[in-house]
Amino acid sequence: MRRVERRQQDRAAQTRDVILEAAAKVLFEEGYSAATTLHIQQVAGVSRGRLLHHFPSREVLLTAAVHHLADVRIAELTAGVTIPVDLGDRIRFAVAAMWEITGQSCFWATMELWMGARTANPELREALSGVERKMLGILRDRADELFGERVTAQPDYHRTREVMITSMRGARLAYTFHPRDPETDPALGHWEAMFEAILSG
Repeated sequence: MRRVERRQQDRAAQTRDVILEAAAKVLFEEGYSAATTLHIQQVAGVSRGRLLHHFPSREVLLTAAVHHLADVRIAELTAGVTIPVDLGDRIRFAVAAMWEITGQSCFWATMELWMGARTANPELREALSGVERKMLGILRDRADELFGERVTAQPDYHRTREVMITSMRGARLAYTFHPRDPETDPALGHWEAMFEAILSG
């Protein structure tokens, strides 16, 4: 009996992940307006009943999809990386890694939801407050790990970290209108200089 229950639980978890991946894909590739439960159901290849069993509303589904993206994609991005020992190299590495993280699909999916919530959906706006807290928490934790104790122990670190995260997200939005090579963005040097300054201050 327990083995049967475990198999059922595993199948349910797999179905849930398939639905979340489909929702995240639609949000990222087609935008908020295309992310209807019917379209996501079709992309996921599941029945209407299965989708509604896991996600009773569009708002629940879309916010869960962004949570899923953040958990999976950001963790994958920096898993197993070798962080430089030299402090200057570590700062440059950390800034570059954070810049790459803010360009991931979970960022753009979140932006799609914010646009939908801003104009037409108070229920989604309420649900997104939790997504935003989670996203910021992930970004802050990842930054702390990447920069390391010698940087995070500095008195002005937390303020500098917040300025970096906010400005990186803003810069990514600007790419919508002014696309350029993110690897040579001039702002990278400015962000590096901010952290070098708190070490010498």
